[in-house]
Amino acid sequence: MKTKLVLSIFAIIGFVLFEHGNRTIEADSAPELIKLAAVLEAEDSLLKEWTVYSREIIEDSDSPGKLEEYAARLQDKFPGWEWSFSATGEKWEAEAVSPALGYGREYLQIVSTRTPHKVNAYIIYRVMGGEWNEESAAFFANGVFKDRMDDIFRGEPPIFSCISGIFDDRMERALSQKTNRIMKRLNAVETEAIREKDFISISAFSPLFTDTFGYGMNVQIAVRSTGGKYAAVTVGTPIITIEY
Repeated sequence: MKTKLVLSIFAIIGFVLFEHGNRTIEADSAPELIKLAAVLEAEDSLLKEWTVYSREIIEDSDSPGKLEEYAARLQDKFPGWEWSFSATGEKWEAEAVSPALGYGREYLQIVSTRTPHKVNAYIIYRVMGGEWNEESAAFFANGVFKDRMDDIFRGEPPIFSCISGIFDDRMERALSQKTNRIMKRLNAVETEAIREKDFISISAFSPLFTDTFGYGMNVQIAVRSTGGKYAAVTVGTPIITIEY
């Protein structure tokens, strides 16, 4: 049975050194998406999609004016981005999209909803791209991504990193072999799993990543047969945040 799982990112809130063969990825200070990309590349996967997402609650959001000031400061920092603003009923929203560059594209969103007794506001930053390339890796390894986080957020919100690719599915037991090899490279210990004929999903703990929410799991791996020559693989930390 073909299984498709979707986790909503709104509901759950140096380079890596590696060698081919049976060696694991080394734990160092490299950004987590680079570690995930290194794992899949070491497994001869063609990387097709990646995304990094972060979200922070805006505490001092009791008036629209404060949010507008916050948005104006960010607009000054990113004047080359395309900005739009909207206000409908009790909702106020600012959105920004960066130009499409070699590494991918960035998205920024500030959202505020007001009730008679409470104002809820948060800011979301997302960067995503297609095929993983040298420019994508440099965006994270050379400190540009860290600078973005420092410019956008006031605290240190959790970061969700996710990457997907495809691999040759013509061998028997290809799905189970692929998940086992990825687990080994991550030095990961399984916490729970779903295993079907054409789909495997594993939640695990890896010492390469932080236990962001203290749940004893910080990485998810999903592999799915497409019914043809290739199978799809997705890895995310602390969870997978894109459709798989």
